[in-house]
Amino acid sequence: MNHIMRLSFIILVALFIRTGTGEVVDRAHVPTRGEIMGWIDKLCEPANRRPGEPGDLQGENFIFNKFKEFGLQDVTKEPVTITVWRAKKWSLVVGGEKIPCFYGLNTGFTPDTGITADTVFVNGGSMEDFEKTDVKGKIAVIDMSFAMLPVFPLLLLKGYYLYDPDNTFTWWWTQPAIWVRKNWNVDSRDLTKNAYERAREMGALAVVWILKDQPTNINSHYGPYDGEMKDLPAIYVGKMDGIKLRNLLSRGAVKGTLVQTGTKTPGVMHNIHGVLPGKSKENILISSHHDSPFRGYTEDASGIGMVLSLAKYFSRVPPEKREKTLVFYASAGHFYGSKGITNWIEKHGKDYVADAVLNLNIEHVPAKYFEEDKDGKFVDTGLMQLGGIFIDNNDHMKRSIREAVVNNNLSRSAIIAIDALGKDPPGEARFTHRVGIPVIHYISGPAYLLVDADNRDKIYQEKLVPAARTFIEIVEKLSALSREELKAKEK
Repeated sequence: MNHIMRLSFIILVALFIRTGTGEVVDRAHVPTRGEIMGWIDKLCEPANRRPGEPGDLQGENFIFNKFKEFGLQDVTKEPVTITVWRAKKWSLVVGGEKIPCFYGLNTGFTPDTGITADTVFVNGGSMEDFEKTDVKGKIAVIDMSFAMLPVFPLLLLKGYYLYDPDNTFTWWWTQPAIWVRKNWNVDSRDLTKNAYERAREMGALAVVWILKDQPTNINSHYGPYDGEMKDLPAIYVGKMDGIKLRNLLSRGAVKGTLVQTGTKTPGVMHNIHGVLPGKSKENILISSHHDSPFRGYTEDASGIGMVLSLAKYFSRVPPEKREKTLVFYASAGHFYGSKGITNWIEKHGKDYVADAVLNLNIEHVPAKYFEEDKDGKFVDTGLMQLGGIFIDNNDHMKRSIREAVVNNNLSRSAIIAIDALGKDPPGEARFTHRVGIPVIHYISGPAYLLVDADNRDKIYQEKLVPAARTFIEIVEKLSALSREELKAKEK
């Protein structure tokens, strides 16, 4: 099928298919909107759920107790040790002018009085930029670039199906992929690409990142969250404040003082899982991660809200009617290099992982689509954020997921190839995919995910129950299939 035919097929299916193959969900047993939102609100009570912090430990206990309350078996909290990095003070003054800023996660600390040095602008931090501007003994200011998500080419080349019944989608729409920092999200061993490592090698005393692609002037970017402790101090500046900073430096070096103090202490986070036995030892893993950089209504209290919804629903299904055993897990440390899920897979390689026929992983649903207005503020468009459902080229998955999203009106959902954004899907599901488990991975990428704007207003509450029903239906329809059937590629 050539690309034009493929695009026409996607559009026609989205416009004309409206019904599936019948009701398979007992709607009376699906948790209510108020119940699901109540769980999400509870998770979001603390200011953040960062790995090892009190808010995340509180969230872990909440999930653990809910699994117990629903009657899951083998409910377990498994510890994973980490280093907890905490910023205490951070500030930036350049040319006597205070520049609003935010700390750079897991980067180096300064003395209490900070670092005072010439401050220079190094554009995007390419090797050519550093050759033009000497940063030795100075504070390097660099434009951070996010990757742009080209939705039209993505769906044209890798899309299986788009459900947009209200025809809201525009083919020219793009958005910044704020989790892909083009000049930092690379292998730190490749010094020809990583501007942060390059600045350190060139003798810079600190780095100031300007978030030039982040919608609004928000500077509270949380990343990179690889769990690696770095030695060079780094802070973030919002894009509008970045314009002012560039202007200050437009004629050359200006004296500046950068402060970033804090602590690094031993800590612990926990994976939580629970089991609902079925007719078969083979299982379906149903998952999300529980940690978040701030309150994290969409990132990822919403995903945990879906996991809890499915756990409660299927706890009401008699074991003899559950085709597969269901294993629910909430992984720790997505914001610590996904150390939680990798530990869980290693620990359970001979039981739950070995017996898994499918992993349904859910992140950031139902999120609202917010845009930046002419005044540089986030505004609600009234739409769902476009959600990608990453799957292998498997006919069973395509058909069942398509029917589920249509039956339950989970609008602005795109079923796309597992490798649409790389060899593995984004998010936590990439790790189960790497060990050979077939995955269905729902994820969206709103522009507010990694900043302190991810609040209650970002949840599309009217879609909470439709989202839960969609995922329940997918599990019901695929439960009778084997791993081999779910791994089989469409011919």
